[in-house]
Amino acid sequence: MKPDTMRKIDAGLGPLLCAALTVRRRLLDLLLPRSTGRLEVVKRLLFVKPAEMGSTILMYPMLCRARQLWPDCEFHFLVFAENTAAVHMLGMVDEANIHTIRTTDLKTFVKDSLAALWKLRWLNFDAAFDLEFFSRASAILTELAGARATCGFNRFTMEGLYKGSFFTHPVQYNSHIHTAQTFLCMIDALDQPAGQVPLVKTPVKPLEQLELARLTCTPEERLQVRQLIGEHTTAMNGHSRFVILNANSSDLVPLRRWPLENFIELGRRLMQFENLVIVLTGVPGERAESEQVQAAIGSSRVANLVGRTSLRQLLVLYSLCDLMITNDSGPSHFASLTDLPVITLFGPETPRLYGALGKNKRAITAGLACSPCVSSYNHRATACNANICMRSITVEEVFKACSEFLI
Repeated sequence: MKPDTMRKIDAGLGPLLCAALTVRRRLLDLLLPRSTGRLEVVKRLLFVKPAEMGSTILMYPMLCRARQLWPDCEFHFLVFAENTAAVHMLGMVDEANIHTIRTTDLKTFVKDSLAALWKLRWLNFDAAFDLEFFSRASAILTELAGARATCGFNRFTMEGLYKGSFFTHPVQYNSHIHTAQTFLCMIDALDQPAGQVPLVKTPVKPLEQLELARLTCTPEERLQVRQLIGEHTTAMNGHSRFVILNANSSDLVPLRRWPLENFIELGRRLMQFENLVIVLTGVPGERAESEQVQAAIGSSRVANLVGRTSLRQLLVLYSLCDLMITNDSGPSHFASLTDLPVITLFGPETPRLYGALGKNKRAITAGLACSPCVSSYNHRATACNANICMRSITVEEVFKACSEFLI
């Protein structure tokens, strides 16, 4: 299903199902009340994070905190099939504990959801987390998984999207702290006495102190990726430095794209650095655009790897490169597994909430009055149809930032 179709179903049918589940939960709690207090013993946790690979990477500090509190607990994930690769990057979840739902069409989605819920209910989870801010589908799946305790976002008195009222540990989404910090607070919500609403009364852990997943790759893997680059440019040598241009952006929010002609002009300017090789990355569907960029830069020092790497090879590539310039998208978060310097271009969203974590990560934004216009409160369905925020970021500004990393 296309993202727009999924949004429409979530917005149309979702509130009705959430309201029904709220009534159901109140009736069940009259018969067998669930504990809303601090969880003492936790052996099995479920994390419901269907979409967005980049946000999944930001869950790592949350998992570390859970492991610290409950050393022997078992992690399970419920995700859309296309998001499994991000869970693997976390390096903390067994393959058998990743439960998937395909989204190819509505019939398949419903069939897989029911099958997953049947399986999950038999696992008797101590707690389940809904990690989507205002998605009704994820809230419904979390509630029906049958966990002893549930934690998810509730709008309380805010003008937010309605997603029912059935979590034992509801928390309020805080749009003033980074997403990784928000996720971390959800673990603390289950480890604190009952009644600390709308969010736990604990200090926010500074971003620079958050634990990050790390990439471990072998010399053989690095050599293989170097050879792959060499197959697509004749200009590589032993002194070459590599800079990634990642001109793609998730179809979920196409307004996040910096103009293609800007990437082309940036690529031309980068050619002034001796022995620098530009590596183009992206998914197979962006192959035509990447060929346009490669031809327009007009240099043999461009290696087009769009659609030609596995996700594992892409991560290894990050460990070889000197810099990446990217739109606000998953790769900026994947790079947090390495110390690769990254310049991320923001417009409809804000780095205050979604900035890449780790060393050498920089965000550039035009700072227009209208930004950010995409948020959890509008289901990322902005009324904007002209991304002036992205087109206002100049090539000169980005090139200057690149030079600071490359000189």
